[in-house]
Amino acid sequence: MRELYHYPLDAYGRLVRIYLKEKALDHEVIAETPWDRKKPFSENHMFSDLPTLVDMDGLVLEGWYAIVEQIEQSYRSNSLLGITQKEKAETRRIMTLFNIMFFAEVTKNIVFEKIIKRYTENASPDSSKIRSGISSIKRYFDYITWLTNRRNWLAGDSFTLADISAAAHISCLDYVGAVEWDKYPDVQDWYARIKSRPSFRDILSDRVSYVVPPDYYSKLDF
Repeated sequence: MRELYHYPLDAYGRLVRIYLKEKALDHEVIAETPWDRKKPFSENHMFSDLPTLVDMDGLVLEGWYAIVEQIEQSYRSNSLLGITQKEKAETRRIMTLFNIMFFAEVTKNIVFEKIIKRYTENASPDSSKIRSGISSIKRYFDYITWLTNRRNWLAGDSFTLADISAAAHISCLDYVGAVEWDKYPDVQDWYARIKSRPSFRDILSDRVSYVVPPDYYSKLDF
């Protein structure tokens, strides 16, 4: 069986977990911590190699992009890149927006500072970075609102990796209570639809040491 090594509060690990569930590909999930790797797969990586997927043929895929690209090429049914060429282009564009820009401006500034920094750097959170991350949420959530008022899902009519990417990052923010949902009802409605999908159930069960999520984190009706 495939083995997926991940850190529960890593947005990219969550992306891959949701993706594999949506593709209906059997796999075993193994939790690891980036700062205390029990099973590194190579000595030549500069940064954390999580998430890592060990496929059934022993092929080791490090990082969310390598995993998604290989799986999409190997299992073409139920593609999560979209149906039309326009939708595929939109999916890739929005994936890039959230997995690169949103991560740098929001996820890293909030989740890294609040949770991970204490382990990797033995340092206190930088409150200015947290404030910057929280301030940046509005711009992206306004954009999600704009998209969902015009489309069924972020990239078009189909549920795609665009939705998975955005929801994976937002779920991490939600875990640490960084989202003021009453300010973004349209984003809340879109996110509630994703929370209700079977592929998201394990995400809502995630817990990390010493950090308890808000009561509404696991609720579908929030």
